[in-house]
Amino acid sequence: MSLNKKIKQSYLPINRWETWLFSLLSATLILACTGDLENDGHALVSPSFGITIIPQNPQILKAGTQTFTATGGVTPYTYFLSNTDVGTIVPVTGVFTGVQALASAPAGTATVTAVDSTGVSGTTTLTVLPTILIVTPGSGLITAAADTVAYTATLLSGSGLATCSISRDDPSGTTTMPTVEIAAAVCTATGSAVPSSGTEQFTVTITDSINGDYATAKLTLGIP
Repeated sequence: MSLNKKIKQSYLPINRWETWLFSLLSATLILACTGDLENDGHALVSPSFGITIIPQNPQILKAGTQTFTATGGVTPYTYFLSNTDVGTIVPVTGVFTGVQALASAPAGTATVTAVDSTGVSGTTTLTVLPTILIVTPGSGLITAAADTVAYTATLLSGSGLATCSISRDDPSGTTTMPTVEIAAAVCTATGSAVPSSGTEQFTVTITDSINGDYATAKLTLGIP
């Protein structure tokens, strides 16, 4: 066998490998170009594998702002807000702005969603906190059954719509709970009974029915 023939036989497996590899690369290139054409000439992007929104679960005050930033996906991102009653979000920048009119701005939660260019999304929860209102007096005392204390709250809604509730500070207390009634923003607590000795503490809460803002005050039963 001639030397040239031996060399050709030695390189035959290599040539076959190169031919197979070239064919594979050519097919991949053709498929990629076809995909680009079907995508209006833009290169196809593989899906991402999870998006995290920063910060997670923030709490902000009414009329406040918060910037959300998505990570882990393929830019650009688009931001969405599930509850537009509490504010708005800029789809491109992720900047949330709470309702500026405090009188009508409700407390509440909303889901913030970021979607990347491949359609993968991530979420977080935004909480708009209720405003703590002013109530006078800040504390009251009832020393005999049927005595009353009137608490007045300043409501930002200006609607005069509010609810009033009372809770026992010490769950082991046994004195009958005082009753409460509300007219406009004035909550009147009436003692049903007083302790035979010592005192018991209660908390009176007045809540704005429009936006969830609230005020609290203390009520003492008995003789200190």
